[in-house]
This record gives sequence, structure tokens and C-alpha cells, in this order.
Amino acid sequence: MKKIILIIALLSLGAGLQAQHTESDDILKQLKWDDEKLNILIDTRIDYQSDFSNGWQSGSFEAQAFKLWLAGEIVPGVRYRVRQRLNKPTTPLREGYSAATDQAWLAFDFAKRWTVTVGKQSVQFGTYEFDYNPADIYMPTMCYNDLDAYKTGVNIAYAFPDHTFNFQVVNSDTTQFAAADYANKALAMAFLWNGKMFDGLLCTRWAYGAFQHDKGDFLSWVTLGTQLNVNKFTAELDYYWGKRYMDYGSVVGADLGLRHVMDRSAALNLKYNDGKLRPSLKLMWNDRFDLPTDQDAYRIVGVSGVVEYYPFKGKLSDLRFHLVYSWNTTIFEGSYSATNNLNASSLIGGVRWLFKVK
Repeated sequence: MKKIILIIALLSLGAGLQAQHTESDDILKQLKWDDEKLNILIDTRIDYQSDFSNGWQSGSFEAQAFKLWLAGEIVPGVRYRVRQRLNKPTTPLREGYSAATDQAWLAFDFAKRWTVTVGKQSVQFGTYEFDYNPADIYMPTMCYNDLDAYKTGVNIAYAFPDHTFNFQVVNSDTTQFAAADYANKALAMAFLWNGKMFDGLLCTRWAYGAFQHDKGDFLSWVTLGTQLNVNKFTAELDYYWGKRYMDYGSVVGADLGLRHVMDRSAALNLKYNDGKLRPSLKLMWNDRFDLPTDQDAYRIVGVSGVVEYYPFKGKLSDLRFHLVYSWNTTIFEGSYSATNNLNASSLIGGVRWLFKVK
């Protein structure tokens, strides 16, 4: 049976590589792996979701996450990871991977403090929202939802007690950053400080990124995440600010094409961990400023309440049930100020499990 699973995993990976968003490693570190060189995991989340806007709009079961992980340490100091989405089309990308391949990298440790990671990897944006596994995000901010999370390149990390500094160079070929005639040349640079102070009371994920648009123009992004931990209580304040090109015509009901915009998002996430029961409350604010017209286009504010329940221990300790209610309103401004506010809400119930196959 293990051989069959391994063959399926390798075939899935091979198909993705021929054809061709960052999360915490905490769960992976907690796993007790029998074989350090090859570990196979399945990451899945299944929800029933009902959406409301001027009445009930939809309700159905959805596979929010269905991913295959391959991870391990080849020899001491040489590690790898591959994460392939099995519920996303394997559209070929210029980089040589498929759009369904989130990660495919090798990491090399040097002189205890240095690590060099090569391959398709998480872009080093800051904030705690961006660091979580996407299966753990129920109400994303606008910036988190749109930023291209995984690109191919090189990351150099320097670690010393409680702090890690990252410098990364990756491709910058997506339409939100690169001009169409410069996409095959554009690169991006990112700097990330991941810090822990006062015995973990205060933690940081602060970053700056510069994404090449054309030969002489870069689009800047500042992403700041600050975390406060007091006993069983955690508060996370995240902030995004940056410029890019986006087509937001579907939001305002107009045929716009790519527009040069300045986007901002902020989120406050309050969490309480009582072991099996883990409630949280998230407050969200987004603002889109249209640079050609020098006006705000719209803003989105929202709130989300979550209850997660982890009923098991041992091998089933990462299996959880969740119930989520979220509400948001879109407030139109500037040229679109005559448009009525758009209110929407959703109710989600589901199960999520990251489990080790081998």
C-alpha cells in the first residue's frame, strides 16, 4: 500500500513539474516522522458554505484545500519540500512549474546560522496572516487574497537566537507587478525580519518588497505583522501597503482593465487557545485608491467569528472541526460613490486535517 501511495505522489509531482502563500512550519515540526528522507502528508479542508447578499445566494460543499506534501532531510543540513494542490488546474507557468505547485525547493544549511533556499517558495511578505497555512484563513484581507504567494528564486536567511533575517530574489512576472513586455525580465527583492522578544511576549514579521515593473520602475510593498502572546491569549495586528496593477471592474460594475492602484489592508485577529476549544475574532479593513483618478475607489470592512474544536489527541490531534460566521460591507467612493453599499455574509461549517500518510 505504501508503494502505491508513493507512486501516486511521485506521478502527481512529475506531472506538475513537466507542466511547469508561506505558512508556519509549526505543524510539520510537531510531526514524528519515521523516515526523515521521505515524508508524505495530505492537507485537506472540506466545508459546507452558505453565502448571503440580499437573501440566500448559494450553499454547497467545497474542497477548500486538498494538497499533497513531500518533505524530508536528504542528509544533515540538506532539506526539501514539495507542495502540490490537487484541486487546482496545473496551468503551465514560465518558471517551469505548474500553477498548482505551491512549493518545490531545496534548502542548504551553512555554518549553523546561514540557510540558502533555492526553487519555488513562499514570497517573503510579512504579516502573520500571510504566514499561516491557507487552510487556516477563513476571512482573508484584500491584499492577502490577491498577492501572488509563491515564486521561483533564491532566499538567504541568517538566524541567531530569537531573530531571523531573510533576503530573497524571485521572479516578478505576474500582471499585477510586471509590464507585459517586461515580464520575462522582471525580478523582485524582499527583506523579512522574523523576531521574538521578551520570551515570546512580542513577535514580529516585518518586511519590505520591491517588485520590478519595467526597466526603471519598481512597485514597493510594506507588510508588517506584530503578535502579542499572553498565556492562552494571542493578538495579531497585520498591515499591508503597496502599489500594483489590478482589474477591479467586477467590484464596481465597469469595464476597466488593469488600473494602477495603491492598496492597503489591516487586520486585528484575537485568539484564545484553551486546548480543545479555540475561539477567535477577526476585524478587517481594506482600501483601494485609484492612482490615475487620484481618488479612493472603495473600501471593505468586515468581521469574522470562529470556533475551532480539536477533539482528539495523538495521531488525530491535528484534526479539527470549525464553525465560522463572517460579514463584510463594500463602501463605494470617488467616481463610484453613487453606488449603494454591498453587504455580504457567509456561514461555514467544516473539517480540516493535515495527516501523515508515510
